[in-house]
Amino acid sequence: MARPITVTKERILSASLDLVRSGGPEALTARNICSRLGCGANAIFSSFGSIQGVRDAVREEARELYRKRVGDGFALNPPFKGFGVAFIWFAMDEPRLFSMIMESQTQAASYKDFIDSYVGFKAECLSAIAGTFGLLGKDAETLYYQLILVAMGLASTCTSGRSGLTIPQVSEILGKNVRAFLMVIRAGNDEREGFVPNSSEGPGGEVDSYVLAQALVGQNHLLQQLRTKPRYIQDEEWAELERMLRNSSNLTPESLRETHHDLTKGDIRTYILSHLQFSVSEQATLLGISPASVTKARQRLKAKQVPR
Repeated sequence: MARPITVTKERILSASLDLVRSGGPEALTARNICSRLGCGANAIFSSFGSIQGVRDAVREEARELYRKRVGDGFALNPPFKGFGVAFIWFAMDEPRLFSMIMESQTQAASYKDFIDSYVGFKAECLSAIAGTFGLLGKDAETLYYQLILVAMGLASTCTSGRSGLTIPQVSEILGKNVRAFLMVIRAGNDEREGFVPNSSEGPGGEVDSYVLAQALVGQNHLLQQLRTKPRYIQDEEWAELERMLRNSSNLTPESLRETHHDLTKGDIRTYILSHLQFSVSEQATLLGISPASVTKARQRLKAKQVPR
């Protein structure tokens, strides 16, 4: 007669992890665990007290896997980018465990609080940023939080299984974003003023908009061309710039006209270029008009109270 298989706490935990991997957290039921292990519910309750105890143990075990896998990213070069790649790689390999780890039970006070609580590795990242880029204090934190937001967006896309992203592509995207954010952080006040207008100059006066614009430039060929060597924008190219507006702010020419009926095509185009942080002189070249005309157009937008 075969000896009965002992159902240990470790076996229950391992089976529970597999259930989450294959069916998500909702698959984690006492019935499913018992069916997988061929045991009664008493074995589960005597080891974990309740099914909630199993869920808590699975979440902590998933976190341990996450900490090990993502922490290994710091061994790559450069370490901070390696961390970002490892973070997204884990989301690709373990999408359901990743979703479980990042599932917040309460509303975080801010995105920074959420990142600090669920992503972790802040101290390690700041150390890596200091070692590779020489950034400290507020500048280091700016780079840290901005890259994490990019990485979380990519990771969320990857967990769906439909993004088609590869690790080399992820590495390239993160690299471009790091370079874009470094451009912002290291830019002197004079250089930054060229892209970030004073509040009196109309739409686009926020440094956060400048950060966003630099990130978009790093990922869009047309914006790279226009930023490197400004030239008149052809009519067929405006559709791409309108798409960038929609992706970055969820605004379209149609939605702007719904709330501001008197906006002209010229107003819309000035708004888009201001939103993408082109300076007055650059906009003049891109639109084929004088800088004075651009300034007047921006003043009209401000008078019409078009949202930034």
